[in-house]
Amino acid sequence: MTKTLTNSQRDELFQELKKNQQFYVMNTLKRGKKTVFANVIAKSKGRMIPNGATDEEIGMLLDDWILEDYVDAGAVSEEVKCECGRALRYQYIVRHVKTGEMRHFGMNHFEEHTGLPATIVKEVVQGFTKIDYELDELLLKMQNGSPTYDIPEGLNLPADMKEPLSLHLPLLDRQEKRLNSLIRGYREEKEALQRGSNKLKAVDIPKKVKEDVTAIEELPKEELQGSFDLFAEEVQEPLPEKTSEKPKETYFVGDLSFTTQEAIDGYIQQGTESALMICEFLIKEGKVQDKRYSTKKPKIYYAVCTYLDSFVASGSMSVEPLGREDRIYRLKSGRSS
Repeated sequence: MTKTLTNSQRDELFQELKKNQQFYVMNTLKRGKKTVFANVIAKSKGRMIPNGATDEEIGMLLDDWILEDYVDAGAVSEEVKCECGRALRYQYIVRHVKTGEMRHFGMNHFEEHTGLPATIVKEVVQGFTKIDYELDELLLKMQNGSPTYDIPEGLNLPADMKEPLSLHLPLLDRQEKRLNSLIRGYREEKEALQRGSNKLKAVDIPKKVKEDVTAIEELPKEELQGSFDLFAEEVQEPLPEKTSEKPKETYFVGDLSFTTQEAIDGYIQQGTESALMICEFLIKEGKVQDKRYSTKKPKIYYAVCTYLDSFVASGSMSVEPLGREDRIYRLKSGRSS
């Protein structure tokens, strides 16, 4: 278990960071607490919010309180107060999505000023505490000497790993675990492709077959991997055959009607990249039924990913798998879905 720092120890180690590192750490801390708060509220409503969701997306999905801001004054300050009048160092600012009402308070008055049930407040506080522990973990790793990571050339890292590494900050234990899994999968894939290539070279293959194989080898690695491992906790059906030549107007996947496809296109055009967030929007707006697996993941998730994969296959979008939890789809510059 990571050592827990006192406020003074945490402040001292934080001041040893460079300014750009401090800026990143504070923004990550704030974003983490916003995400924790939103996830607890969403969970109480049977919904899911993916990691990396923007403030705008969270506001669109929830109709209740959201954490608008988190203030660390550096010390107890008369300039930062709870609504009861008590001076604070740490202040939480929440906004009610429907009414626009704003509340300012310290952790001790969370329940009183939001009207949220005690069970939800307790879960929020536990989540905030976990975020603080991760801050301690990062600062202690920096104090002990930031570790180095043997990252293969060509491995595309997720943004939550790429950014801290670019600032010479250590990864958290949970991130290191994901990194090791990514590296292992990347190397295994390269070895498999190399073995397949060697076998093809050793056999006299007709020209047409060689051309087909070459076309397969040139596909993006996401297409070679397939999607089955991303849905291991769920019962799946075989992937529908992808046909990039079929016009979008007639493309139909699983339970996705043309109206649903249009809605997905709209979310993508508005900047929503998370497949999971798209599913939650579809459910909230009543475009699909709210059916879920035991993990709370929407059952429509697989069909949404398969639909968006058709644009990846046609070259108009790119995809970044986030383990089994989610997939990020982005429009390529100069193109539209």
